[in-house]
Amino acid sequence: MKNDERNVIDFKEIFSLIFRRLWLIILFAVCGGIIAFCISKYLIAPKYEAHVNLYVQSDSPLITNGISSNSNDNRGDVNNLKQLTNTYIEVLNDDLVMQEMGSELMTRFGYDIISKVFTVDKDNNIPANELRSTIFIESVPDTLVLKLKVITKDPEVSVAICNYFAVYSDIYIQKAIGSGCKAQYMTWAKYNDVPVSPNMLKNTALGVISAILFSLLLIFVMDFFDDSVRDVSSLGNRYDKSVIGEVGHFRSKLLNNDKKSEFVSLFDKYVPFTVIENYKSIRTSIIYRLSSYDKKVISISSAEPFEGKSITAANIAITLAQGGNKVLLIDADLRNPAQHEIFRISEKRGLSNALTDVSDIDRYIKKTFMDKLDIITSGEAVSNPSELVASENMDRIIEKLEERYSYIIIDTPAVNFFTDSVEIAKKVSGMIMVVRYNETSTADIDSAVSRIEFFEANMLGFILNDVKNKKKYNKFIEPARSIAPSHRLTDAQMVHRNSSSYRANNNSRNNNSSRQNSNRNRNTGNNKTRK
Repeated sequence: MKNDERNVIDFKEIFSLIFRRLWLIILFAVCGGIIAFCISKYLIAPKYEAHVNLYVQSDSPLITNGISSNSNDNRGDVNNLKQLTNTYIEVLNDDLVMQEMGSELMTRFGYDIISKVFTVDKDNNIPANELRSTIFIESVPDTLVLKLKVITKDPEVSVAICNYFAVYSDIYIQKAIGSGCKAQYMTWAKYNDVPVSPNMLKNTALGVISAILFSLLLIFVMDFFDDSVRDVSSLGNRYDKSVIGEVGHFRSKLLNNDKKSEFVSLFDKYVPFTVIENYKSIRTSIIYRLSSYDKKVISISSAEPFEGKSITAANIAITLAQGGNKVLLIDADLRNPAQHEIFRISEKRGLSNALTDVSDIDRYIKKTFMDKLDIITSGEAVSNPSELVASENMDRIIEKLEERYSYIIIDTPAVNFFTDSVEIAKKVSGMIMVVRYNETSTADIDSAVSRIEFFEANMLGFILNDVKNKKKYNKFIEPARSIAPSHRLTDAQMVHRNSSSYRANNNSRNNNSSRQNSNRNRNTGNNKTRK
């Protein structure tokens, strides 16, 4: 049962691999077909065919084992003639026949035409082997017929060779065997200017098939040497670490028009519903994993750059804040900061400044569009970022802030490039490594995990990012009913809207009261006038 399941899984992987690389197969097929067609049409010289049938006959009874055969023994004559057809074929393919026929062709067509069809030596002779390669003689089964076919680059030359055999084959056979047997023709070879070779349709089809087979071979070889991560279970089992969650592939529709939209947070209105649920699942896993730790401080990193660690850290902070937790996001990637771009705030006056002025940490904490989410950006560029984050001031900052926030998320550089990430990982409850689906190699992860273990830092697990080609990530992207996308309001925006509504309602009530008082005064004045 297990073997059957394993075989099914293997077949699924094969079909999945072919489907992922289908564009490559189609590209190879189109290119192979075009190349085969162009070669057939422009590089291969067309060839033309002519044919004639020779009939084997006997003018006198044949002698078999010294006994003359009579007219009643026709079956013996037929059998003997069938055996002789192979002899006739050898006679007609003899070098002497080829040489004499070559001389006849040179005399009839001249050097200019023959040189385009055959190779002509310095004595103006056509090599016998080359001439023989254009002639095909075979006996038709159960008959006394020799079928002679000639294929050359010139239709007139093909007809001339066939007609030469039609005229002179009888002479050559009688000269070699005797006057008792001969070969005769019924009709002359006909001129045909339609080439029989190359067959463009056949060659194009073969080119397409060959290209497809080559592309499949290339795909399997590439897959064999590809060690990128494509499976959650293998990732967790290989490193004996849990996979905290997966994030499906998503991309903002504003990327083409807005360069600042390179980083897409959960507040982008085009983010799929399933991706939001992915981050909520990650939030639940992180809360559970940190429940046994006194410090609720984690760092987010990756083995290599461009794995999506910064946007993952930002979205984790957002989901934690949405859950009612007071969250602080720290951008500790002092070389290539990104959080200020994600949240559209200034990167000045941030962590690098706070590390030299721990006493006044509050001045470096910035508010975001969420009431429960604060951020410390990277700050000014410094020449010694590794030394700063490894200093005791970093410990003091974490100690001061962990009492004020439910969770602290720290965005750190790639592990394999800088020591900053492992230095910070030693100061927090644990590190979460972001791995990009189908891009991050196991060799890179091996190197990163080795560095983390060497520094004796705690690794909480992996987040598999940018997962593609999975149905569950696309299940709810296109709902059955078309719903116009609406902007998601943050906590701060909700409070602002409610307060604005409250003020508007108060103003409306005051205006109504003023109108009522003025109406009463006007009515009182009118009554007095009437009196």
